[in-house]
Amino acid sequence: MKKALIAVFSISITAGTLYLTYSQLKDYLIKKLVKSWIEETKKQKKELSEEQIKQLKEELDKLYLWEVKQLASYSEKVIQRAPEKEISPLIAKLKEKKILEKADLKAMDTILFGT
Repeated sequence: MKKALIAVFSISITAGTLYLTYSQLKDYLIKKLVKSWIEETKKQKKELSEEQIKQLKEELDKLYLWEVKQLASYSEKVIQRAPEKEISPLIAKLKEKKILEKADLKAMDTILFGT
């Protein structure tokens, strides 16, 4: 009985630690992504309201960690004004995984898609 209890406790601790790490990493990437978007909007002489920033963070939180990473990679290329041949495969992945349908990022349309 003691061995089973120790095994269950160990699994619980491990799962909790993994979830905490996942959650913290995701929060970090979201903050970094939103910060880069805020800086880019300032460069374009536009501004995001606090409500828009809050909504962006909430929408990004709906995505999984790997989806946030893909969106951040695409966003980084767009902000750096990378050539179309580098951007097109990334946008294809975003569309394939339907990431843009899962999160409402309308406030960032001008930066991300030029519309």
